[in-house]
Amino acid sequence: MLFQRSQLMEGMTVRSSDGEKLGRVFSLGDDSFHIEKGLFFPKDYLVRYADISDIRNGEIILLHGRDNLRRLSSEDKYGTTAGLGTSSTATTGLGASTAATAGLGTSTAATDLRASTTARHTEEVAIPVHKEQLDITKREVQAGEVRVHKEVVEEVETVRVPVRKERVRVERRDVNPDRPAMNASFKDETVVVPVRAEEVDVSKRAVVDEEVIIRKESFEEERRVDEPLRHEEVDIRTSGDADDKRSLNLNPDDDPLLRRR
Repeated sequence: MLFQRSQLMEGMTVRSSDGEKLGRVFSLGDDSFHIEKGLFFPKDYLVRYADISDIRNGEIILLHGRDNLRRLSSEDKYGTTAGLGTSSTATTGLGASTAATAGLGTSTAATDLRASTTARHTEEVAIPVHKEQLDITKREVQAGEVRVHKEVVEEVETVRVPVRKERVRVERRDVNPDRPAMNASFKDETVVVPVRAEEVDVSKRAVVDEEVIIRKESFEEERRVDEPLRHEEVDIRTSGDADDKRSLNLNPDDDPLLRRR
C-alpha cells in the first residue's frame, strides 16, 4: 500500500519495523518526509512514502529494521546522507573516487552532486494563513406590535313606539217595549267583555357597525453592521546558514517578508 502525504502529519512518531522509535516527522514533501535528527540519526533523515509499512495508532511504521536503517543512513540509500545535506553530506556515500574517475576535482564534484541532490529533493511545505470573513444571515424577529382595544360602552337609546289599546264606553238606549225577550232566565248574571291593549317587548341583537382594517407593508432599509475580523500575518525569520534546506531554499531578497530582522 502506497501512503499519501495527506495521511501524514508533522510531529508523528516514526518507528522501525522492529518497534524502535526513530524520531518524529518535522517536514513533508511530495514523495518523501524528513525525520528529525536525534540519538538514532546524527542528521535529519529523508524517507520516501514508499518505505512506509503501516500507520498504526498515529505512528508511522517503516519497512526496515533498526540495523538496516543505520546501514542505509551511512550508505546514503536515497542519494544524500541524512536527507538534508551539507557539503560534507553530498560527498558522503559517493566519495572522492567518483570525482577522480570523472576527471574533476573534489570540490567541483561536491558542488555538482549537491546541486543534483537539491533538484531531486525539492519540497514544498504549505503553511496556511487564515483570516476571518463575515457570513451575513437574516432572521425575523418581532420589532413591535399594534394593539386594538375594544371597550363596551352602554348608552340609553329612546325610541317612540305607537301602541294600540281598547277603551270601554257604556251607554243605555230605549227599545220597543213590545219586543219579546228570548231565553229570559231571570237569574243573576255577569257578562265579561275583555279590553285589549298593545305592550312593547324589547329584544337586542348584535350587528356589525364598522370595520377596523390593519395593513402591514414590507420595506427595506440598510443597516450598518460593524464587526471586528481577525487575520493572521506571517513573520518569517531566518538564522544561521540561509542556504540550509531547513529554510526551504527561500531567497530572502525575493520577498521583503523573508528579509532578516
